[in-house]
Amino acid sequence: MPVRRQSTRTARCLGVAAVVGFGVNHWMGPGYAVKGSWEGAPSTLKDREFDSVLKGLEPTINLPPITFKREGLALSVEDGRLLADYVSKFGDGKTFQLRVNDEQDWRAGLSTDDASLRVRGQGPNLDNIFWEASQQGHADGVGDVLLEFNSDKAYNLTVAQAKLAQVLGADLGARVRATNDGVTGRLDAERRLGDVKLRYSVENPVGVYDLGKSTHVGEIAAGVAGGDAKLSIT
Repeated sequence: MPVRRQSTRTARCLGVAAVVGFGVNHWMGPGYAVKGSWEGAPSTLKDREFDSVLKGLEPTINLPPITFKREGLALSVEDGRLLADYVSKFGDGKTFQLRVNDEQDWRAGLSTDDASLRVRGQGPNLDNIFWEASQQGHADGVGDVLLEFNSDKAYNLTVAQAKLAQVLGADLGARVRATNDGVTGRLDAERRLGDVKLRYSVENPVGVYDLGKSTHVGEIAAGVAGGDAKLSIT
């Protein structure tokens, strides 16, 4: 009787090894990863442990991404999720983009050379959508202007002038950024004396207008022995 039980256990172990060997040979290939392992002697395999051993030998399969594209429409599978993407260009430099997945999450965007609008939501319900927009350009006498705002009523207005003026031989530049939390500004001054370049900047934290709490940075740069040497003081 003990010999029969030993034979039954041995047959089961050989069956498990055959199944595992077939699974590995069948699934292994380019782009696929199959993993499964069990360590132990056949004599330690008891009836009550058989299910747990089989569970440990179950392969973990990582499938490669699949993509089909045609005339701006793309269907793909990534991490087990179905995605649909659509891109269309029209007019003068205008681009429309749309992405939807199998959980009804969607994102849409419309962009031009100087403006963009991005919207995201879930399903046909438009009550919980989120959008953000931006526009940039150059205004004579003002400088480069960037405006960003969104559906949460947060905004960011940045105005930058690389060459604002020249004072005592130093070139002045400035940048101002206004947000919901306040305004921050930065003033840069740069002057060259022969091979030596002098730079100075001062910038206040957002919403803090005390000059004593601003960040001051001074820098001296010069060419030395065929290289560059720089000294910064904050």
